[in-house]
Amino acid sequence: MKIKLIALAVLLLGGCADDPVQSSGPPVHKGESRAQVEARLGRPSEERRNSAGQEVGTYSPGAAKMLIPIFGEFSGETEITVRYSHGVVVAWETQRIGL
Repeated sequence: MKIKLIALAVLLLGGCADDPVQSSGPPVHKGESRAQVEARLGRPSEERRNSAGQEVGTYSPGAAKMLIPIFGEFSGETEITVRYSHGVVVAWETQRIGL
């Protein structure tokens, strides 16, 4: 019985520690610096410049989880695209991607 309780506790605690994105509230705020965003979300998985000359970073928190095929309600991840002008956030959007 103790082993089952310990295993359950490990599973519950382990699932909380690997996702750096907060699920409540917006993941990014206008006016935040790029350093603040990267401190919370990590390095962007993709970087580019748009036609207006703004830096665009795409953050895929939990991208490693996408390597494990999961089907059903928990099969997707949220990708965050952030536009920066002069090193601060001017706009952002989220997109749900999944299997």
